[in-house]
Amino acid sequence: MAKPKFRNPDKFQVLEHREWVRNNKPPGSQGYVAEDLDLVLRVYGAGYHTDATGKFMLLELKYRGAWINYAQKKTFGLMHELLRIADPERKRYIGYYVVQYTDEDWDVARFRINKNRVTREEFDKFLSFDKEIIEKVDKFRETKRMWR
Repeated sequence: MAKPKFRNPDKFQVLEHREWVRNNKPPGSQGYVAEDLDLVLRVYGAGYHTDATGKFMLLELKYRGAWINYAQKKTFGLMHELLRIADPERKRYIGYYVVQYTDEDWDVARFRINKNRVTREEFDKFLSFDKEIIEKVDKFRETKRMWR
């Protein structure tokens, strides 16, 4: 098995299938965009105040102060808009969130969610779909600054 390749030490490894698409299809300037979504989290059941189908959120992970780029804003913004239209009361789709972290070791990292600083305890609650924390980090999105 080949050792993972990294373009830069602070980036995730190069994934061959993604690189194939990016190298063999038109570039974004010609209207073709290839993006990966980092995490889809889904919870279900009584422990999460939902049914067997559950609810979910989408996460984009960014190291240190990185933020979503233009193509990601357009692509994930489109997905977010359509999912929000399909589920306006947020019964299933909780939202799209950008998680910035300061260290690869999440036991020592500091976190921001949608540019809002959160404590480690708040981050853990967020990952457990805690409504109070989600409302706190949603304030950034409500101003629509996220998609500009």
